[in-house]
Amino acid sequence: MRSNGRTFADNARRKQITLAAIEVIAEIGYAQASIRKIAERVGVAMSVVLYHFANKDDLVREIVHHSFREALDAIVPALEMERTAGGKLRAYIVANADFMLSHRTQYSAVFDIGMSYRTAGGDRMNAIALDPELVADIAKLDLATILREGQESGEFRDFDVAHMASAINGAVRNGPLLELALNPNYDMDGYAGELVTTFDLATRRG
Repeated sequence: MRSNGRTFADNARRKQITLAAIEVIAEIGYAQASIRKIAERVGVAMSVVLYHFANKDDLVREIVHHSFREALDAIVPALEMERTAGGKLRAYIVANADFMLSHRTQYSAVFDIGMSYRTAGGDRMNAIALDPELVADIAKLDLATILREGQESGEFRDFDVAHMASAINGAVRNGPLLELALNPNYDMDGYAGELVTTFDLATRRG
């Protein structure tokens, strides 16, 4: 059986390599995560990794694709259950926090790539060309859309949407990162609850 021109076995091996790369990057950082170290983690020769991925840039692209797909599967259903902008904002915060907690290794790796990665031309991770279908699905996670919806419906007060979205995303995704890395028992549910209250008060009208 073939998918995207690849056999089932090829796709399984690509996923195995991708997951191993995520583990290695989370442990030692993107800069130190060589193809050789990733191959050693999988238990294969470097040539096997390079058969499935042309180079490290190609592997990073697959890590980003894999991570976005998993985030979409975890977060979008929670948003779609809500009918109000306030409900969607609360679901956005809680679902993102739950995803970080359950995928902390993956999140740590992607964060490190975001800080350290450069293409041969000097571009950062946000310059990676994503599949058009994935790009369309990522739009479902656009926090700015939720905030504008709340303003238009009268639920939310007037504020700069871009600034508020940046503040919420920073608090949700970056705020607890060090705590999660250092403390396996960090109370992520409690943190998310405080964020829900904070940004409910920050966005509500009146």
